Formats: sequence, C-alpha cells, structure tokens
Amino acid sequence: MTATDSDVSMPTIGPIRLVRPHGSVIAIWVIATVGLLFRWWVVLSYRATCDINSPSCYRLAGDAWYTHSQADLISQGHWFKSGPEFFVSGTLIESAGDPPLYVTYLAAWSKLGLGSVTWHRGASTLFGFLLVVGVGLLARRIGGNIAGVVAAGLAAVHPLMWINDVMLLSEGMYQAVIVAVIWVAYDWTERPDRRRMALVGVAIAVAALTRAEAVSLFAFMVIPLVIRHAGLTRKERWHQVGVAWVAGILVLSPWLIYNNLRFDEPVSLTSASGTVMMAGACDTAWSGELMGVWDTCFERRDLGPEFESVLPGAYSPVGQGRVVYDETVRDRFMTEHAISYTLDHWKRYPLVALARMGRSLDFFKPLSTLRINYEIEGRWKAPSASGLALYYLLVPFTVVGAVAMRRRGRWLIPMLSMWAMVLFASAITFGLTRYRVPVDVAMIVMSGVGIEWIWKRTFTRTGVVK
Repeated sequence: MTATDSDVSMPTIGPIRLVRPHGSVIAIWVIATVGLLFRWWVVLSYRATCDINSPSCYRLAGDAWYTHSQADLISQGHWFKSGPEFFVSGTLIESAGDPPLYVTYLAAWSKLGLGSVTWHRGASTLFGFLLVVGVGLLARRIGGNIAGVVAAGLAAVHPLMWINDVMLLSEGMYQAVIVAVIWVAYDWTERPDRRRMALVGVAIAVAALTRAEAVSLFAFMVIPLVIRHAGLTRKERWHQVGVAWVAGILVLSPWLIYNNLRFDEPVSLTSASGTVMMAGACDTAWSGELMGVWDTCFERRDLGPEFESVLPGAYSPVGQGRVVYDETVRDRFMTEHAISYTLDHWKRYPLVALARMGRSLDFFKPLSTLRINYEIEGRWKAPSASGLALYYLLVPFTVVGAVAMRRRGRWLIPMLSMWAMVLFASAITFGLTRYRVPVDVAMIVMSGVGIEWIWKRTFTRTGVVK
C-alpha cells in the first residue's frame, strides 16, 4: 500500500510540526533547485572548462570526449559516428561505443547552437535536478516526509552524484533514470498487474539505452519480483516475465536493428564490450596494486604486432598506411583475447572477480581506487575523497533503512537488484567507483528512510515527540 500523508504524519515537538506533508514536497523541489544552482556553480566557477591539464578546471577527455564529439557530429547529420576517429584522421566511421540516449540528448543541444563543452555540461546538470526530485519523492513514498527531504538533500550535495553531471558522463543521466526504474518497480509491488510490469520493462530498457549493464535488470530485478510475489500463479509469473521482456525488447529493438544493419559483426547495445573487457585482462589488472581495476592491458600484453597481422594497417600511425577498420571487427579481436586470457587464468578468476566487486564497492584497496579516480579518471581529489567518506557514512544508515523497510512491509528487491547488477558488471569487466552509481542512488534513498526511522524512534522514546 502506498504511504499517504496520514500514514506518514510527522512527529511534532510541542505544536511545531517538523516536516509538514505538503511542505516536504515543496522542500524537495527547493532542495533540487539549490542543487541545480550548485551544479551550475561547479560548471561555471569551481571547475570551469579549460584546455589544459589542471586540477583547478575541467578538461574534456576520455569517455566525455567521445560523447561530446559524437554529439557534435550527430548535430551535423552524421549519426553515431566516432568523434575521436574523425578528430584524429578525418574519417567518418560507424560507432556504437556507448548506448545512444545520452549522446542524442547532447546532440539536441548542439543542434540548437548550444554545443560547446560548457553548454553540454550545463545541460547535463538538468539530470541532477531530476535526480534530486526523484530521489526525494521516492524516499518520501517509501519512508515518509523526513526521509524524502533527507534523501533529496543527500542527492543534492553528494559528490559522487553531481560529479557525473559536470564531467559530461552518461552516469549523470543514468542515475536519474535508475530512480524511475526503482519507482515503477515499487509501483508494481503495490499493484502487480501486467501493465505495470510492462512499465518496468520499458524503464529498464531506457536505462540500458543509457548504460548497457542495466539490461541485466531483466534478470536481477524482474525475475525476483515475480518469484517473490505469493499472489501470482506460476503461469502468471511466466506471463509477467514475458511481458517485461517483450516491452523491453520493443524499446531496444530500433537500436539493436540499426546496429546490426551497419556493422560487419553482430553487435548489441555497444560495440566496445571487448575493449572494456580487454582493459581488465592482463597480469597487472589481476594482481598487485591495480588488482581488480583496469590497466592498459593491450599494451601490457604487447598485442600490437598480432593486431597488425590480423588487421593490416590497423596499428600503423596516422598518415603512415593506417587503415581504419569497422569497430566491431576490432572489438572482436579484443573480445577473443580478453576471454582467452581469462580462460588461461581461470583458477585465479574467482579471486579477481571478488577484487573487482570490492573495488566497485570501495571495500578493497579503497585508497588505490581513490587515487585512480582523481589522478587518472580526472574526478578531482577533494570531491572524490569527500564522496568516499560520505559513502562510508551512509552504509550504516542504509542498513537501518533496509530494516525499517522490512518492518513496514516494503520490498527490498528493487533496491538490492542494484547491487546485483553492479557486482555482476564489475565481475566480468573491472571495478570502478562510477560504475556504482545505481548502488549510490539506492543507498541515498534507503539512508533517508533509515534516518527518519531513527529520528522517530529516538524522539518517541525520549518523550519529545507527542
């Protein structure tokens, strides 16, 4: 049953209501607005865009460079081509390094003439606004008014949330979409009909069009939901799983069909899965200081000569006989060598998988991961360090929130599926803090619920609350 204002009426100290039901909604919107202004301040002042490597400003690089440059090409009519390749060699080649949703959003801004790096960063902060509103309303729905306000406040200031917006990373959009996925899942738990399950499938598909690993929620969220619900017959459970999957496939199919018509090799949501796997497939990523995280494994394994022999000219410098091959052909080479390395070292894989999962959750070599975040990932030292500290601080409140949700009869599956998805993705690739975004979103919501639960029990027991 959905929590109503009467269900979650707020405690009072004397005649003063701490958080009024309607006031909490207003507070959430105000907090979201303040959070948006804060993000704009980061973009325009705290870490303004620059063209040099400096810890005091933002320089486009890595995944953000790929996304920004591809969005620019789309705005010129060159749909889903490799921006970095065009910049390096002037060649337009088909590219699906990332799912299409975030880059298409940025391309729309470029089409309006607002395609600078700063404009794209500013446009991405709107997802931060939606995140704060969504997290606040979701926590309010699950736990109460105080929970909503607390969760909104955490989402507004949490460095691991706002840093994705201002760094032009797809995780900024992703974290807002994840809130929608969790929301529709809870909607289904209250009225488990097929229409609502179809919405769950659609929401998961939209998330997968932002970050490919979200597709695993069709297994980690949908199946446990229908199994857990005692009111469904076995036949209806299969029907509901089918409804979710069909709805998801319908949303994903345009991108899947488009990809398989334009590439030489079969491809699904991204043409870079092998490249990602390769980054975690070498000795230095399986042991030592970098165990569980990524490294330049292609170079570490000296695969250049073999790559050149299989794809002549692919490894040659620009202007010296270099040949630009189809992305999927290159990615097939990476996939085969990443898998072969794993099979050759299979006995050690369970330990490495645990290390990767520990990296994503910052329970294994957290200081090493912290250094990677600000020295290599460019996520700046102060936000990265404070984000890590806040993450640890929220752990006990998340646990309390889980207990409170159980006692209120709220399902934990929509939340726990976020851990399952992140850990699975980490185990097959490598661990990285920003891959943990869905978990951080769930933790903020659950922490809000936990803090409200502690607040009520504390003041009720002491007699302060009437």
